[in-house]
Amino acid sequence: MQLQQIVVKESEYPSLYFRGGKQQGGQIILDEGERLSFDTYFNSFTYTKYRDYTRVDTVDFRADISGKAEVMLCCFDGEREEIVVSTHAEGAFVLSVRLAELPKRAFLYPVIIAESTVTFVGGEYTAEVEASPVSFAIAICTYKREEYLKKNLALLEAAAPHRIDNIIVVDNGNTLDPKEELGSKVRIFKNPNYGGSAGFTRGIIEARRAGASHVILMDDDIEIFPETLARMSAFAAVLTEEYKNAHLSAAMLPTSAICYQYEKGALWNGAHIQSLNSGLDVREREALIANLDDGPIAYGAWWCFAMPISDVDAFGLPLPLFIKFDDVEYGTRCCKNAPIITMSGMAVAHADFDGKYNMHLEYYTVRNQLIMLAVHKMQGTLGCIFRLMKVSAKHLFLYRYEAMPIILRAFHDFLRGAEFIINENAEELNRSVMAMSPPAISLGLLPEWNGSIKESYVHKKDSAARMLVRIITLGGHIIPRALMKKETVYAPLPGVKDVDCFMHGHTVQYQVLGDGGYVFDKHSGKFFREFGRCIGMMFKIIFRYRKAAESYREYSKYLMSEEFWKRYLGID
Repeated sequence: MQLQQIVVKESEYPSLYFRGGKQQGGQIILDEGERLSFDTYFNSFTYTKYRDYTRVDTVDFRADISGKAEVMLCCFDGEREEIVVSTHAEGAFVLSVRLAELPKRAFLYPVIIAESTVTFVGGEYTAEVEASPVSFAIAICTYKREEYLKKNLALLEAAAPHRIDNIIVVDNGNTLDPKEELGSKVRIFKNPNYGGSAGFTRGIIEARRAGASHVILMDDDIEIFPETLARMSAFAAVLTEEYKNAHLSAAMLPTSAICYQYEKGALWNGAHIQSLNSGLDVREREALIANLDDGPIAYGAWWCFAMPISDVDAFGLPLPLFIKFDDVEYGTRCCKNAPIITMSGMAVAHADFDGKYNMHLEYYTVRNQLIMLAVHKMQGTLGCIFRLMKVSAKHLFLYRYEAMPIILRAFHDFLRGAEFIINENAEELNRSVMAMSPPAISLGLLPEWNGSIKESYVHKKDSAARMLVRIITLGGHIIPRALMKKETVYAPLPGVKDVDCFMHGHTVQYQVLGDGGYVFDKHSGKFFREFGRCIGMMFKIIFRYRKAAESYREYSKYLMSEEFWKRYLGID
């Protein structure tokens, strides 16, 4: 069976696919003496994952060339290249290697050295192994992003990845025509706009009804690589009995800088998300070595994440968190006993999140973390108070006083307990929270703004002593404004730190990729007003946290049940 196909496509960065030769459509032309190597992100073979998790014993590299060449299968372990097997070929050829004989930590790739003019026609990694009868459904949650969605559906229709038997589109925006022909395997389901968690849950339910063994949860605004889905389904089909319930997570490559991996799995420690292997230049072979290590992965983001349907029977459905932390919570719940597997070449491209900041999202970030911590018994009353003070200090020290009503509402709604989540209309709640958020302004309206400002940003150096000064002076709010520096601080919304704003009275916090941003001025009166409200919320937490947390634990199984979700979504 085919495990992985060699992919050759037009790209601004051909070294993501191959090194050497000249591309001509889906083929590569080599002059005599030229070297073609596939030690690349999309075409190297991560044999260590097949060796450790699957029934694959021997891998065959099959290819077709015109002309004469020396062909080799090589390994790179981070320090040296080792030729595993080689031959001289003219036309079709096969090179075989036993995985047990390869280095413990390396990746495999073919090399072709032309002995005449050579055309590489195509190639694949295969194995003589019986495939398990897996059936995949793709569940795409969409909200008024028809352009992205239809482009991806057309790619899937053209590629027709093996074992992808159903494509389920959950239309939260109710803007698609269910009768529109978007692909032979596509079915459209209209859904209430109860957020991504509801959309993906509907997708899981429909995949289960369709008899799928696995479901791939996928964002609607990604740039899909069909080979990712083919590799996921092939890998799942050869998993050993021990790892048959494993999960597969696609890495994210930013569309603005596709060579630099944004995330390959992630951790969450109860306070912070840590994106794993972030920032690696995947054109470099050393990055492919780093990608061999999965380590402990807490969750895989739902831009493209494959899970066995058996998770639903064992762990239930996602919680109704609308957006933010639904994938974190579900991963934390389901992936403790079955690994999350990643590998180079299993990825999607996605717009950077830096350009998507909207202040109303702070509500869901805060509230949903509190719910998750309560359900999993990861925080008590004191921890909740500390979280309140920490998140409040962050926004107050950044002069984001307008964010505080949103933050405090998140705590208030959490303290209302699970009954609030069960009975509240999520769509109306979202509109209400969005109305609390001040709109971003166009940076072009600022007379002093120019494009070079973003390029000149550098984080200010911080230290424990400086941090202590900021704490003592309440972020500078007890320092007279006359002593503040006059120049404006320009800083990116997702990366700005309070040290950037300290001792400045005027800041512009901008979207990294977009053309919007916010203007914030230091205002001691607003600071102490919002600080006083925080103290009031602290007392509410003291008296109400324990009861609220217990309600989430009490109702958690119901909130994860198909019974709840069918009622919530109004489906049969």
